[in-house]
Amino acid sequence: MPEVGVSVIVPTYREAENLPRLIPQAAAALGSRDWTWEMIVIDDNSPDGTREVLAELAKQWPQFRYLIRDKDRGLSSAVLAGLAMAQYDYLLVMDADLSHPPESIPALIGPLLQGRADFTIGSRYVAGGKTEDWGRFRWINSAVATILSRPFTQSVRDPMAGFFALPRRLYSAADELNPIGYKIGLELMVKCHVTTIVEVPIVFRNRLHGESKLTIKEQFRYLEHLSRLYDYTFPKASARIKFLIAAACSAAACMALYFLSSAVAKIAFLPALAMGLLAMIAVTLLFFVRYVRTQKADIAMRHPYAEFGIISIVELAAGLFTGGIALPHVGRFFAMVIAIAAGLIVRYLMRKLFRHDLRGLRHRPTEKLSTNSTFQA
Repeated sequence: MPEVGVSVIVPTYREAENLPRLIPQAAAALGSRDWTWEMIVIDDNSPDGTREVLAELAKQWPQFRYLIRDKDRGLSSAVLAGLAMAQYDYLLVMDADLSHPPESIPALIGPLLQGRADFTIGSRYVAGGKTEDWGRFRWINSAVATILSRPFTQSVRDPMAGFFALPRRLYSAADELNPIGYKIGLELMVKCHVTTIVEVPIVFRNRLHGESKLTIKEQFRYLEHLSRLYDYTFPKASARIKFLIAAACSAAACMALYFLSSAVAKIAFLPALAMGLLAMIAVTLLFFVRYVRTQKADIAMRHPYAEFGIISIVELAAGLFTGGIALPHVGRFFAMVIAIAAGLIVRYLMRKLFRHDLRGLRHRPTEKLSTNSTFQA
């Protein structure tokens, strides 16, 4: 039987108190099997003495390596840096705060060795798994995040888990990885074209020392990450749905400003309509700027802002023209509705002309992800 090698990747920030407890426990779990192993810690230049702790642990454990990053920050990029350093055939990622039980490491590697899975998850939500003392808000937050990921993970019960393992061959064949936020496991499941997942029950413990990294900012970054994955997995449907969302918001802004300027300020129809259409364009620009800023690597457009300006000018002209033509026949309200519809139609057609409706096509998967999850009690 060939020798089994396991690389354990641990991203850290301010975990100086937890690391001296984690590593002996992980070593004991790995040492219970006849495996070759290493542990790689990627630290984001923690100001809590982590550097000194890591140096001391490296003296005690020959299997231990670490990298302190002075520039890059973020859990997902730390995991990718660790995976790039790994030298063995089986890769496992876990947190440093002891919320992931080190004694479960062999249980996550086992299904990979047996050929029963190409991705394993330390799951809180299968039979035998549980969490310690979670409040209602945290449960709701986890449930909503899980529901939003369903299009990628189908029947997986705990796709948000940060405790997972996969073989190097699968990781090496992944499409370009570009995660943001903290859900690197979800990125790997999608971009590695995972087909069989085994969820291993674990008891998810509360962190022993330090503070949680799950902030409101990280939750918004998770939504941005989901947006990228929707574009990658469903490039056409994603573009259409996001167009409809932006269109609804911008149309609402147009109506609101039109009524304020027309009914309250008593401005004439065409100037009031022009103000409303400009508000519609401004709201659309907010969506557009955010999209270009967060997903520039995956978009097909060549000159996004110049093209947006051209689209906006034509949209404004179309709205004013159709509104002015319709006004004598249908009255002010319906003329405004017709103008908004005309502007949105022009926007939709010109987005196609400038390829603004193509999302994620540079890294589109070669086959549709089909995740058949199995559960190990």
